[in-house]
Amino acid sequence: MTDATANMGNVFARTVARAPDHVGLVDADTGAQYTYGEWGAKVESLSSALSSLGIGPGDRVGAIMRNRAELATLYWATQYVGAVFVPLNYRAAPEEFHHLMETAEPRLLFFSGESRDVVEQTRGELDIETFIYVDADTPGFAIPYDVFVKIATDEFEPTWVPADADSIILHTSGTTGDPKGVRRSHFNTYAASVAQAYELGWRDGESVLGLMSLFHTMGFHTLTTAVLLNMTWVAQGSFSPKETLDAVTEEGIENLHMVPSVYHDLFMSDIIDEYDLDCVRRVSYGGMVMRDPIQEHIKAKIDPESFVNHYGSTEVYTHSVCRHSGHDRCAGKPGINTDVRIVHLRQNGDHDPDDEVPEGDLGEVIVDASSPETMVGYLGGAKPAIHDGWFFTGDLGYISAPGRIHVVGRVDDMILSGGENIYPVEVESTLGRHPNVHEVAVVGLEHEKWNQAIAAFVYVAEPPKSVDFEALAMELDTHCLESDSLADFKRPQKYVFVDEISKSNVGKLLRRELRKPDIDVTVFAEVTL
Repeated sequence: MTDATANMGNVFARTVARAPDHVGLVDADTGAQYTYGEWGAKVESLSSALSSLGIGPGDRVGAIMRNRAELATLYWATQYVGAVFVPLNYRAAPEEFHHLMETAEPRLLFFSGESRDVVEQTRGELDIETFIYVDADTPGFAIPYDVFVKIATDEFEPTWVPADADSIILHTSGTTGDPKGVRRSHFNTYAASVAQAYELGWRDGESVLGLMSLFHTMGFHTLTTAVLLNMTWVAQGSFSPKETLDAVTEEGIENLHMVPSVYHDLFMSDIIDEYDLDCVRRVSYGGMVMRDPIQEHIKAKIDPESFVNHYGSTEVYTHSVCRHSGHDRCAGKPGINTDVRIVHLRQNGDHDPDDEVPEGDLGEVIVDASSPETMVGYLGGAKPAIHDGWFFTGDLGYISAPGRIHVVGRVDDMILSGGENIYPVEVESTLGRHPNVHEVAVVGLEHEKWNQAIAAFVYVAEPPKSVDFEALAMELDTHCLESDSLADFKRPQKYVFVDEISKSNVGKLLRRELRKPDIDVTVFAEVTL
């Protein structure tokens, strides 16, 4: 494979030449849409403007905004000039944003209305040459986006950097600590996109919803895979059941690729039955375990041709794929570019990739880091969890016949209560089947007798004033007792009824936040059984 083949800018240019009249980009929030030929012209104009400011190979260009036409166009423009795209979390607090900017060190920053406050609060501390604002009422220190793109020149020629050069810097979700910057090359992105096209079964010329943010590895690879296949990428800046269902039905979207928490909110919404979703042919998810009840709701509503669990990470995009998901913890078999093992949990910091557990036994999931989807490395000198050529994921799982991988949660989330190991997801799946449980998260809380007590944080569907929480806790306990899938000793010993479940900005449960004595949610009631 040549450098030009795997260069992501050239990937976009080839699609423009191949399918100039096919709609490549739709902005569901503004109604704007462009064929690949029209989109390609916009990319060239923005590329030329970047080049006129001296942005070239290796320079980093930051962006902090929701998914929209300008953000996707900026990614491809950075690839045309050999620069590195740095999409940042638009929900970041000032302290986190400052940390991200200090480690990524972009020369330019594109931002929008939803991130204006955090940029204005921190800009005096940032070493940024130029700010570009993409909405109306541009602040005095920034250049309006529409003005910026007009400085393009007619002499612009793309620069295709080598395939091993950095293409993008993504950040980990921060569920177990501060987000880390992950450097991914053009070749990493190309290999991951080709693999995803095959593994999710997407087809040439179809459409996909671009709801997952481009600062998240799923959202980013949704965009790149869509362009690779001449697909229509339908950008949506934020989720609401009505707006998302409107976008899916109005655009006739065939493919959905989102995190389970979004599917939960979509398919558990009061209005889901008002929509005909026959256009959706393929459903896929990643980022976290999808519990059985949500899978059942999706299958009852859509009955998709394929229902895929894509298990991976920012560091190694694909670990494994379950092409016909039928169980909430089945992650399928290794992806086409890698291999997966289950090894004994680390003792005293040891990492031995050859210390595999027997089939069916629990252990840590590790992934062959020779995969072309494996990152270049972390920013700031942080050392990746790669040992002897294997990436230690920190996930807990087992392998069943015939070689299927099952993920039961994070190693750090395992609850040790009364000498027994309990995995939160199996308790959550049982509780999630109760009609009054809208969302639930299970954690272990320190306990003098049991080491850890099993605590269920529950968000109920009914208004708090109408709920007898003590009676509901007893009802949930009976529900667990009568379940065929949960052993009696795994029943929660404490129920905490809250107004929301703590999640990361990409919808992952933040169990560490729920373990804190001063959790940042409203607690309606605590019931200890």
